[in-house]
Amino acid sequence: MTGFPKKRLGQNFLIDPNILRKIIAVISPKPEDIIVEIGSGRGALTDLLVQSGSEIHAIEIDKDLIPELQMKFGSFPNFHLWNDDALKFDLSSLSKPNSRLRIVGNIPYDITSPLIFKIFDNIAIVQDVTFLVQKEIARRITASPNSKDYGILSVLCNYFTIPKLEFIVSPHVFRPAPKVFSAVITLAIRQIDSDLEFRKMLIKTVKTAFNQRRKILSNALGIMLKERGTDDCPIDLNRRAEMLTVDEFMDLSQWFMRRESKPFSL
Repeated sequence: MTGFPKKRLGQNFLIDPNILRKIIAVISPKPEDIIVEIGSGRGALTDLLVQSGSEIHAIEIDKDLIPELQMKFGSFPNFHLWNDDALKFDLSSLSKPNSRLRIVGNIPYDITSPLIFKIFDNIAIVQDVTFLVQKEIARRITASPNSKDYGILSVLCNYFTIPKLEFIVSPHVFRPAPKVFSAVITLAIRQIDSDLEFRKMLIKTVKTAFNQRRKILSNALGIMLKERGTDDCPIDLNRRAEMLTVDEFMDLSQWFMRRESKPFSL
């Protein structure tokens, strides 16, 4: 039915005007901004974004919500509506010279990690991110080494961005109300000097290390180490992935890249 949240799409519509205003204050949209809103829902946040004068691109996968969004905002010249899957949408089609994208949205749990990785793939055209996500994910993104929440998202978000947990959001401000608390996070994109091949190696190293997070690195990275040997490794391989800082993962990834072109004997 039109306008009703769909469980299969992870829809929980934000309805509290005070929280909406707080999110807008965090985003601080400017008329010269290009803002991509992921999952516009019934347009509660969209309304405030459109009023800012920014160029708004609303991506909504639910075709039943498109007529309502078009009726509410279709007359605004700065509003553009896309009935599409954000994970498949070509973000580069919206970028302009000297104007990077600002990505915002109330993000369903199931697509939060894939969406963040999609942003990493488009890092050169993104300025920043403001997401409303489950509190659990916000804690993972902002976690420090040697904590239970520290993992793949923690390392990679801290490499590509400067993450910040802005504020916690109660379940009671959504319809339907979820069973868990949420949080607003911001990701300010870092100016990364590394090339694409290094970024691919870093992602592979981090994912492989944490896929067996309770094992020491010599075991967790077994396949990668077997291909390259272990001599001159800058990291103590008797440590676990959760103990390494972002810089240490960078050192390990650079070592892997050097070893790819260097012959070794087992």
